[in-house]
Amino acid sequence: MDRFGVELGKGICRMIIGLFGEDSPLILALQNDLNEKGFGACRSTQDLPRDQSQHLVFRKRRLPPDWESLREAGMVLVCIGEPVEPAVPFDLVLSPRQSEVEALANLNRLVRQKLTGSPRPSWDEYFMRIAQVASMRSNCIKRKVGAVVVKDRRIVSTGYNGTPRGTRNCNEGGCPRCSGLAASGTRLDECLCSHAEENAITQAAYHGTSVKDGCLYSTFSPCLMCAKMVINSGITEVVFNMGYPLNDSTFQLFEEAGIAIREYRLI
Repeated sequence: MDRFGVELGKGICRMIIGLFGEDSPLILALQNDLNEKGFGACRSTQDLPRDQSQHLVFRKRRLPPDWESLREAGMVLVCIGEPVEPAVPFDLVLSPRQSEVEALANLNRLVRQKLTGSPRPSWDEYFMRIAQVASMRSNCIKRKVGAVVVKDRRIVSTGYNGTPRGTRNCNEGGCPRCSGLAASGTRLDECLCSHAEENAITQAAYHGTSVKDGCLYSTFSPCLMCAKMVINSGITEVVFNMGYPLNDSTFQLFEEAGIAIREYRLI
């Protein structure tokens, strides 16, 4: 097993490192080190191997004029020597006078960083993004909302807003309020769409799953009706991405009932 762990052997993704600079013992040492770690040679970016899992080294003295396309394709740009194109955002610049040990350590650090990628999302981000994806299933033409109910970091139910099961979809004219493009907060008595939080709770009940002591993630904070359902279903915490316009009564009711509510805004 190499110093980067199992990523190279498993072929989880393909990484292409571009080494740019005049021939020198250092650049040769860097290339040999990468070859020993399983990186294959890549002489042209126009004819890449079909094996999408193989890590590759692209070795050139000069950066090609279309270097932006290399960057867009995900190539890691490493310069050995003084960059002749100062505007190029190299991932790593190494001096040819640098010791081989230090240069290899810097390159290894960069490769590990690129292989491991960005940090894992927090639990809040993870569940909120799932709620966001659930909202894409909404058939409501006014606002698309998604919600998930979580217990012990496990999703037990999902929901999105739209007309009730077995009825005409909102985007097919099923809801007179939405079809009439009513202003926010008006003609609520005509709305036939069930809210995402409501659907997440009733969906769990439909399948005989308890949401007691669960946490509800919603792309919008619950309305007053949904707040009452949250309380009576036994959910103890609500996390929302964006605030619903009519929230004062909801927040007061949650506070009185001892329901924790907080905002988690996706960036």
